[in-house]
Amino acid sequence: MKTDSELIAERLLGILDERNLTINRLATLSGMGQSSVNAMFRGASASPKIGTLRKIASGLEMPLTELLDFPPYNEVEK
Repeated sequence: MKTDSELIAERLLGILDERNLTINRLATLSGMGQSSVNAMFRGASASPKIGTLRKIASGLEMPLTELLDFPPYNEVEK
């Protein structure tokens, strides 16, 4: 099973690809250090903090709910 960090990194890579953005540009848009954003993509954190995700969503000009609206986060476990 993938960690939250891996799932979110995959989601972000898809968004960056769609928007033709780099990880460095994402860091700049989010007002975060590139090393902090890179750490998330490297999986250095198993679970990114909500404040970090909020900054990233803001940098991408999308609500946090949209950033996290993808499987498995939008599926109900039974």
